[in-house]
Amino acid sequence: MNKPATMRTKEAPAAIRREAFPAHPAFPQLKIASDPELMLEVFRNYLKSASGKTYRIQACTPVRFRWRKDGSRCVLQYALEMVDAGTGRPCQTWVTGVIYAETARQREVWAELRAAEHLRNIPEPLLTFEPLTFIPELQMLVQMFPFDRRLPTLPLVMSGPWPELQQRLCAGLGPGDWQIENQAVEPIRYRTELGGVVRYTLRAKESLTPLTQIKRCYVKVYRGHQGEQTCQFLQQLSVAQGAAQNGFTVVQPLLYSRERHCLVLEEAPGRSLQEIFLEGEDVPAAARQVARAVAAFSQSGLQPVRRHSPEEQISYLQRAADLVRWACPELTAAIDEIVNRVSARLEVVAVAPIHWDLKTDHIFLDGDQVIFVDLDTASLGDPIRDPAHLLAHITGRIGLSGMPPEGAHAAALAFIEEYFEQAPAGGRERLPVQYAAAMVECAAGVFKRQEPHWAEKVAACVEEAKNAL
Repeated sequence: MNKPATMRTKEAPAAIRREAFPAHPAFPQLKIASDPELMLEVFRNYLKSASGKTYRIQACTPVRFRWRKDGSRCVLQYALEMVDAGTGRPCQTWVTGVIYAETARQREVWAELRAAEHLRNIPEPLLTFEPLTFIPELQMLVQMFPFDRRLPTLPLVMSGPWPELQQRLCAGLGPGDWQIENQAVEPIRYRTELGGVVRYTLRAKESLTPLTQIKRCYVKVYRGHQGEQTCQFLQQLSVAQGAAQNGFTVVQPLLYSRERHCLVLEEAPGRSLQEIFLEGEDVPAAARQVARAVAAFSQSGLQPVRRHSPEEQISYLQRAADLVRWACPELTAAIDEIVNRVSARLEVVAVAPIHWDLKTDHIFLDGDQVIFVDLDTASLGDPIRDPAHLLAHITGRIGLSGMPPEGAHAAALAFIEEYFEQAPAGGRERLPVQYAAAMVECAAGVFKRQEPHWAEKVAACVEEAKNAL
C-alpha cells in the first residue's frame, strides 16, 4: 500500500525571518505577505480544510520569492507546519501566493484557475486544504500543493509510481519474481510553476524466497517537455567513452514519461559534496577530487543543445542584480559597479560543455567517482563559469552555514588550485570576472530562498564580488 506523502522540512529553514521587504509601489501588500507571523494568521483565517479533514496550522515559513522585473506580478511560496486534528500527527505542505499588479489580469487568471481541469482531478489523499483560494485583503491568489497552474501533472506524480515504472524498478532488482510490498512518496523540492522533485521508496519481496530489497528513485516534474531533452543528454553522457575513467559520471536516467512530464532518475550513489563539507571530513581532498572532475567534464567533448553567449550571461546577471537592488537598496552603487565591470570584461571564448548551475548539492562522491546531478542547465559556454560558480557557493557558504569559515577557505583554495592544474592554460585570468558574476547570482538566490539573515548574507556576497574585481 502507499504510505502518505510527507514533505522534507530541510527545504523550509527553521528560523523565522524578520527582515522586512522594501516597499514596492505595485505591491503594497508585500509588507504583510513577507511577514511570516502575519501570514500565519491570514492562512489560518482563509484556508479551508478539504475532504472532511481538519488541520491546525502551527507555523508559516517563507521559502521562496520571485517577481517580474516589470512589476506585473510576484510569487511568494511558504512552507506550512501543521497537525492533523484527527490523528495528532505533524505534517507539512507548501502554499503559494500570487499577486498581480493589474486587477484585470488577476481576474483573468482567477477565472483560468477555477476552470482548470486538473483542479478537480487531485486525488483526495493528497488534499489538505482547498487547492484554490482568494484572499481579498491582499488581492492574492493562493494555490495549495500539489495544485499548480503550470504543473498540471504534479498530482499524478504525487500519486506514486505507475505500472510501467513499477515494472522497470522491479526488473532492476535482479533475477526473481519481485513484488512491491509497500511504497512511500516524498516531495523533496518544489518551485511554484517551475518544477518539483519527488522521491519514491519501494520495498519489494521476492515471492519464492525471504529476500527483500529497498529501491529508491527520484522523479523530476517539468513545466513542459524539457525533461525529455535532459534524459537524452544524460543517456549521451552515460555512454560517453572515457567519462568514468576521467573520474566523473552522471546520475542515471530510468525513463521519461511524456504523459506526466517527468524524468525518472536512479538514486545517486555516495554522499553529496555539501554533506561532506558540513561534516568536515577531509575537505581539501574532496575539493580536489571534484576539481579534477569539473575540469574533465569541460574537456569531455559532449555537445549539450543549449549555448550561452556572453550577452546571455550578462542578461542573466542583470536580472539577478535587479532583484538585489530592490531587496537591498543601500547596495545599489556597489551592484552597479560590479555589473558594469563584469559586462565590460566578459568576452567571447571557445565554448565547452558546462553544468552552468554547479553547487555543492549537485555533486556526489562515491569512492573515487564524482557524480553530477541536476543537469537540466547543461550547456555550451565559458568553461570558467563552472569552477567560478562552485567557488562562489563554497566561499559564500551557500547551503553551508554550518561549515566553519576556515574550512570553506581551505576547500576553496584546494579546489581552485587543483582545477587549474587540470584545466587548459589561459582561463585563470577570466576567473575574477566569472566569480564576481556568480557572487551576485548567489546574493539574489539568498534573497529568493528567504534564507535566515538574508540581508547580511546578501551584503557579504556583494562585498566579495566587489573585492574579486
